[in-house]
Amino acid sequence: PALLLAALCPALALNTCRTLDLEAARLKRIEAVRGQILSKLRLPAPPPDPEPEPAPALPEDVRALYNSTRELLRQRAMHRELPDPQEYWAKELFRFPMETPGDGE
Repeated sequence: PALLLAALCPALALNTCRTLDLEAARLKRIEAVRGQILSKLRLPAPPPDPEPEPAPALPEDVRALYNSTRELLRQRAMHRELPDPQEYWAKELFRFPMETPGDGE
């Protein structure tokens, strides 16, 4: 173990590579692309974000149709019979004759 440690220490001392911060490199690249786009558009800074416009009000007939459809679906769900868990789903039994390998043509 001491021999391995003695051989490893000089190898670590020769390592002059810096670690690369990928997040910082990504942010620098994004800023560079943003600067290129702004220079192409001849803008000194990005334009401010526009104010979000309020959603237009729904017409009353559309709202009434939506509400009546929801109410109808709710009523249908209440009147629907729950399936009996003991009931077998398949009503017909199908049989398929199976041939053993080598018996067919």
